[in-house]
Amino acid sequence: MQVLFNLIDMAGVWDVVPKVTSSWSLAAFALAVVLLLVLKQRRGQIPPIAWIIIPLLVAIPIGASVYKNWLIAKPSIYRLRVTVIDPQSIPLEDAKVWSSFGGELKKVAGGWQVDIPEEGKPRDGKLTIFATKENAFLKGQMVVMLDSDYNPAITIQLQRDDSAKVRGQVVDGKNRAVSGARVFVIGYEAESVLTQEGGNFELPAHKAIGQQALLHAEKGGLAGNLWHPAGDDSAIIILLGK
Repeated sequence: MQVLFNLIDMAGVWDVVPKVTSSWSLAAFALAVVLLLVLKQRRGQIPPIAWIIIPLLVAIPIGASVYKNWLIAKPSIYRLRVTVIDPQSIPLEDAKVWSSFGGELKKVAGGWQVDIPEEGKPRDGKLTIFATKENAFLKGQMVVMLDSDYNPAITIQLQRDDSAKVRGQVVDGKNRAVSGARVFVIGYEAESVLTQEGGNFELPAHKAIGQQALLHAEKGGLAGNLWHPAGDDSAIIILLGK
């Protein structure tokens, strides 16, 4: 290299040496030196070894970068590990797990694995994983960003689901709709509503879908109670004498 230094005496060339901080800047510097030598027509004064060293300075960093970025294969599938725990932080093996964007779901030791091909991931990279344990009325979810980590891992803690509503109609003994009747879920009297024209009502059930809620309706000395599952099925409460 000292031979190369001695042969290249163009003013200002070596001032840029401290700025060579990467393989690409090294390649650019070496290429610039080659061009300067050609322009100065000093080919005859330079030993042949110099013409080997300089191209190598150009080729090696460029080749290394190409190898790193193109020849070393990147993972093509996101393998997301999912662990599900209950409200007491105890791992569950019998939960139901699924994603907002499909993918291949596998049951593995200690949880689940969701395989998402890179080309099939959501455009914004955001994937929502859902988990439920229906017979215990528990559910949970978590948003995952699919980015540079091809093997992310998450833990979803399930919580009691009490978000369902209960809806239906209040009628009298002759199956006629009763408007203006007061209806509530036993234990949540402060959330009572009055039936609309047609006897219809809707209330927070404070239960999960499918769980039984005890309903009460009353108007003008008439009343009725009914156990009914929360959800979309309509309840019919009949008002009878107290």
